[in-house]
Amino acid sequence: MMKRIIQLLICLPLAHSLTIAVLAQAQTTPDGQALLNAGKAPEARAVFEAILTTNPADTQAQAGEVQASESIALQARAAGQMDDSLRALMRAKNFAPGSGQLLYDLGILEDQMRLFHDADESLAQAEKLMPPDPKLLYAIARVKMDLGQLASAEEKMLAYLAAQPDDASAHFGLGRIYQIGLNFEKAKIEFARSIELKPVQTEAYYELGDIALKQGDLAQAIDQFNKTLARNPQHGGALEGAGEAEFKLKKYDDAKAFLQRAIAAAPDYPPCHYYLGLTLARLGQKEESQKELETASRMSEQQNSTGPMRLQPQTPK
Repeated sequence: MMKRIIQLLICLPLAHSLTIAVLAQAQTTPDGQALLNAGKAPEARAVFEAILTTNPADTQAQAGEVQASESIALQARAAGQMDDSLRALMRAKNFAPGSGQLLYDLGILEDQMRLFHDADESLAQAEKLMPPDPKLLYAIARVKMDLGQLASAEEKMLAYLAAQPDDASAHFGLGRIYQIGLNFEKAKIEFARSIELKPVQTEAYYELGDIALKQGDLAQAIDQFNKTLARNPQHGGALEGAGEAEFKLKKYDDAKAFLQRAIAAAPDYPPCHYYLGLTLARLGQKEESQKELETASRMSEQQNSTGPMRLQPQTPK
């Protein structure tokens, strides 16, 4: 009997300590959520991370960590602080490595920051963790396109379109995949479908103009570029393309007007300076021509390490 009493006395302090720890855990997680609901994401994150430091498997704290970190990342991104946004999501990944949504959001941000290989890895991990989701297929397709992995990009975009056949942006994206692969006829079909679904836009018209320019159909190119410019008069790619087409038609005054507007809209785009230089030479303005050609050459050398001389394509708008 005495032995049993001694055992109970020994166990009571331990049981009391465990009860306090459990209560503290139960009280702390709701406090973190309350902070988050009050718009205090950094303070909430600190609470969730304190829990996860001692109990990494706490799913409620993991969910709170992801929610708080994504709120912080969105605020940083809205302020133009992309590196801070990336750091917030990478920090959350350390505490919630099994969150498919977090990896998806991280992959999207990495793609926007042109960290294409990192984005590809993040989205591949997300695909393993998330249930089938068309938006994930779309994101993977875009990253594969950015990496130049066109067969994989086409496969994922077609899978997305099987689920969302009336998405104008996806038809535009598939058109870009075909265009990069020089499959111009398929590209034109997809851009036309994008326009059919969303007539009030600029980018599909621009891409159709770019294809026509590459195929030597200068009148069609100018027509498509003018449609682009009717929607967005400051579209640098369309202004340059129209100027290039006019130059090839030997309409040098018209070419000069377009190309000067193109430089005002996209001063860092080398073809604007290159074709303006050629145009000025045809107009007898040798000194001005030389300056533009030298500018184009210098810009091209600087940009060779980052990719081809082309304005970044956008989602149709």
